[in-house]
Amino acid sequence: MQPPAITLIKQEHQALTTVLRALRQSVKRVGKSGQPPDFDGLRAMLFYLDEMPARVHHANESELLFPRIYERCPALRPVLDRLQAEHSRGESAVRELEHALTGWQIMGNERREAFELLLHAYSEDYLGHMEVEESYVLPVAMDYLSPADWSELGAAFTRQRGALAESIARGHRELFERIASNQSLS
Repeated sequence: MQPPAITLIKQEHQALTTVLRALRQSVKRVGKSGQPPDFDGLRAMLFYLDEMPARVHHANESELLFPRIYERCPALRPVLDRLQAEHSRGESAVRELEHALTGWQIMGNERREAFELLLHAYSEDYLGHMEVEESYVLPVAMDYLSPADWSELGAAFTRQRGALAESIARGHRELFERIASNQSLS
């Protein structure tokens, strides 16, 4: 049986993947339709990709899970160090995307390709990042962390979520639901 902490991480990865795909599909549809983009919708997706990982997801991994893995499986240190560095770069990468989106909105289609290239690189990097976590780090963690570790991590994840204001958590859920439902209508 999978520990609740891993289930939560995988659920968050799935939500982030859904938003990344929705963002890419929205941009692709604009190219095919010739219609002007829904810049507010694109900006909402970028906001989610900035806000959710920074405030919730990466905190669970960087502050709670990874230190435990460092302790129990030091051989995984280079992989975890790389993932930590990617977490740190994520915020600036989203800022670059936001800037490129603003350029597209203000300067017109001559800036669209720059946004698309950045989006492609960002989404490929992020999807790869989550794949390493799910296919390599979490299975190793399952082997090295004890049931007591997982119990403590589950409680810590819950405490950390509780510390996050309910209105923020509700806002993230509502934004995700709006993004996901708009995507299914397209």
